[in-house]
Amino acid sequence: MTHDENLKALRHLIEQWCDERRLGALSRLLPGYLSLNGLTDGWVNLYDALKSTRALGHEAFSASDWDLLNGLIHWTEQIVYRK
Repeated sequence: MTHDENLKALRHLIEQWCDERRLGALSRLLPGYLSLNGLTDGWVNLYDALKSTRALGHEAFSASDWDLLNGLIHWTEQIVYRK
């Protein structure tokens, strides 16, 4: 996926979890999302927030949300570490 597609998928996931009242996942993800400022520290915060959200375990998510979460982690890892 492109950079814009990943950002759109992330926003959609957040909106979906808001609708589903997934407060545990949102409480971990939103601080990193809200810290996005276009600089490396913002991307590191998002990367850490995504990993923290994943730490809830695969049983806390649907299979598609789990796959998307892992894809977003990989995407942000590439941005942060230039892989």
